[in-house]
Amino acid sequence: MEPVELKLKQASAVLGMPTKELQNLVQFGVVKPRRQRGLYLFDMACLYQAQVAGHLKLALGTPANKLTEFVEAFSEFLRRGKNEVPDVLVFRSSSKYWTRPVEVRLPFRQLRETLEARLQRVDVYRDLPRGRKRPNWKAEFLATLKEASQDIGDVSPQDVQRTIREYRTSKKEKPEITVVAEAAQV
Repeated sequence: MEPVELKLKQASAVLGMPTKELQNLVQFGVVKPRRQRGLYLFDMACLYQAQVAGHLKLALGTPANKLTEFVEAFSEFLRRGKNEVPDVLVFRSSSKYWTRPVEVRLPFRQLRETLEARLQRVDVYRDLPRGRKRPNWKAEFLATLKEASQDIGDVSPQDVQRTIREYRTSKKEKPEITVVAEAAQV
């Protein structure tokens, strides 16, 4: 895969994360993208870090300083790791107050495949400047809509509305939390 450098809005669209949430992760120092002329540029490592941070924040609701520690450990893992993709990442956190470490498991291969699939459509997520629209923006917008409609195929407006409704209700649902017992490894 070719090297990637995305601006903040493009990165948030690829990650499927609200722009403000990604901006907060950057401002609190959880994710540290390269900065050039006042713009944050996200490479693949930063995208992975933001993705892991987003999932840990969603699952644990940890404060920014703890989230930073998890992401730093993950980036260290990426630096010393080879090009192999683990199926599952296991984060273990221990404290002087606990006798046993706490484990958090993330399906990393699945997250990575999702991110790489969304990166194939990165040209759709153009980072447009604020303010006045460019000349000929309506024609560009209509051309993009026509291209997207060809990709969708033969779908009725009712199907589109139902899919949007299902997506919105799924976003409101609370996450399913399960506890699984595993045998201790010797």
